[in-house]
Amino acid sequence: MALWNRAGTYYVKITAPDGTLIRRTTGTSDRLKAEEYHDKLKAELWDLARLKIKPKRTWDEAALRWLQEKKHKKSYRDDVSRIRWFTKYLRGKTLDQVSRDMIDGIISRHHARSSNRTKDLYVALIRAIFRMAQREWEWIEHIPAFRTYTRNGKVRVRWLTHAQAERLLEELPAHQQDLMLFALATGLRQGNIKSLTWDQVDFSRRIVTIGHGDTKNNEALGVPLNDLAVSVLQRQMGKQCEQVFTYAGRPIGQVNTKHWRSALKRAGITGFRWHDLRHTWASWLRQNDVPTWVLQELGGWKSETMVRRYAHMSVTHLQPYADQLIFEGKTGHTAPEGEKPGQGHKNGHSPSDFRLRIVAGTDLSN
Repeated sequence: MALWNRAGTYYVKITAPDGTLIRRTTGTSDRLKAEEYHDKLKAELWDLARLKIKPKRTWDEAALRWLQEKKHKKSYRDDVSRIRWFTKYLRGKTLDQVSRDMIDGIISRHHARSSNRTKDLYVALIRAIFRMAQREWEWIEHIPAFRTYTRNGKVRVRWLTHAQAERLLEELPAHQQDLMLFALATGLRQGNIKSLTWDQVDFSRRIVTIGHGDTKNNEALGVPLNDLAVSVLQRQMGKQCEQVFTYAGRPIGQVNTKHWRSALKRAGITGFRWHDLRHTWASWLRQNDVPTWVLQELGGWKSETMVRRYAHMSVTHLQPYADQLIFEGKTGHTAPEGEKPGQGHKNGHSPSDFRLRIVAGTDLSN
């Protein structure tokens, strides 16, 4: 009989007829009662095997199996943290006892001050575990319709104007200026920039290569280097470090630092995160009429849906169709001054000199 005591409570370990290892708490500190629970559970499992009924699985079993199978996830640490938090309230409960109202109550009470986005991250993990329990592990028949807190499913896109970017750069220390400039020049995510090594940089081909497994979608990504990106990299040369970006001779560990937050405050910029530099990069490219399919490839997005959030920022390709509407009025107001009716107007962006201004206008000599 596999029975052990932990923190004053007895636990049982039983191998089911189908070979599955089951660990459960007995909920008692009395050994005789724990043995009785063990025998009852073992008999129940044999009955379930003969009647072809699925045994009731607990949250603890589901959480443990999820963590064992998802060690490869980039967000594994986040999963561990959230599962540990949920386990405080769900320990010992069977999956059929976990309902929409129960999870909503737990999150609403203990994450009352959190944003809806944060709440949805917790719900997304619960939903994923239950989906695995139904589709892959075949432990349950139905999944509760867990609540979604974000309204209308709107995706957050926060970006800076050129003037705001210049103000923020002026407030940042030199090493963070270069990090920000490189993010604006390449659109790379924070993790890829911090971990960038010199063997990933090819100046002759003007490209940075992010290997398989190092991107969010786990696919390799080639990032072309424009003049701004090259100038930033050249300033990092000669630091005798494997990593490209360093501070005080060591690789940079955090970017959301006190200096970063203070610079945002002094620049008068609110509600802006480091990841929003990627949104800014994508927004500027779209505003300069870069097609969405090109933007998707540049940014390494797997789905076009993620790029559609920037589509509205350029409508030049739609202008010829809008100009098909012609009204030959008697007042002579059919077309703007200097244009013939039906001719339409020239809609395009003048060549931007921001790239040169942002480097020339920022003191990066220190």
